[in-house]
Amino acid sequence: MEKQSDELLRIRSVRSTVAAGFRLYIGNFRRILKYTWLPALICAIVSALYNHIAITNYPQMMAAQNITAKGGLSQAMSMWLAQSGISMLNLVVSLLFISYGFSLLSRHRLEGAIPYPTAWRSRPDIRAFVRTVASAIVWIVVAIVGFGLPIGIMVWGVLKMSFTTIGLGTLLYIVVLALTLPLVYPNMHYVTSRDTRLFSILWPGYRSGLRHWGYMFAVLFVTLIVTLLALVITTLPSIVLMTANMKAQAGALTGDALGMPGYMTWMSLFVFLLAGFIQCYVVLMLHFPAYYMAGSIEKQEQERNEKATSTLY
Repeated sequence: MEKQSDELLRIRSVRSTVAAGFRLYIGNFRRILKYTWLPALICAIVSALYNHIAITNYPQMMAAQNITAKGGLSQAMSMWLAQSGISMLNLVVSLLFISYGFSLLSRHRLEGAIPYPTAWRSRPDIRAFVRTVASAIVWIVVAIVGFGLPIGIMVWGVLKMSFTTIGLGTLLYIVVLALTLPLVYPNMHYVTSRDTRLFSILWPGYRSGLRHWGYMFAVLFVTLIVTLLALVITTLPSIVLMTANMKAQAGALTGDALGMPGYMTWMSLFVFLLAGFIQCYVVLMLHFPAYYMAGSIEKQEQERNEKATSTLY
């Protein structure tokens, strides 16, 4: 059984949990940056390439799909495959970057502090990466199984122009979303610890999360609001640039002048790269309040079990 830091296992209020998470992140940002800059840069490069391909290929894909000739459909399929491939690569490097953050949190769980890296680059933590991928697979399966039906009902309602069906699908979607919320606790505990197994902690952890549903909802809601605001601010320049490029590319396909300077391609790549790098750390910030939230729930469950044991004897 691994030792655990007293810093983590404390019962905290919603406000204290969110504040502790952001304080840990901001107070140790230089250490976090030095430890994670390389995977963040790789993630930003892939994200920039993905956005660049999207703004250049999307208008052409839409045009090719309107062509009934075999060549046009083949061209559209090739572009979709290329876009899918870069999307999968983007997912893999994103999980790699997040695993670096989970590795730091697992060290904090053991030692009570974020370690200061001594080398100019840090090697990936294979165990943390495997746990991050396993957790991501759980969420993907839950998303497909749990949200497939309500999304299908909503799409059917849109096709049939039935507001009753759309409302039913929306209500079912909200119910499934509420039922999946407690899964955050066992997944967060799993990716930030070293002595737990996913399937042995998943159901007991889900029941524990269900008992603290209101606390989890409040912490995650506040954290998401802050994170989304930061994402909007950092993403806005790249969204404006992407929209301008896509309109210019779409106009060029219809015979209009491109109307974009020659350096726009390189400037777009630079803006996407910078925005992607910043967004990596905005998304990483989301996990720190969740880390303290999981620690608070774990402490409450420990006290609950001790109280139940003492009552029996």
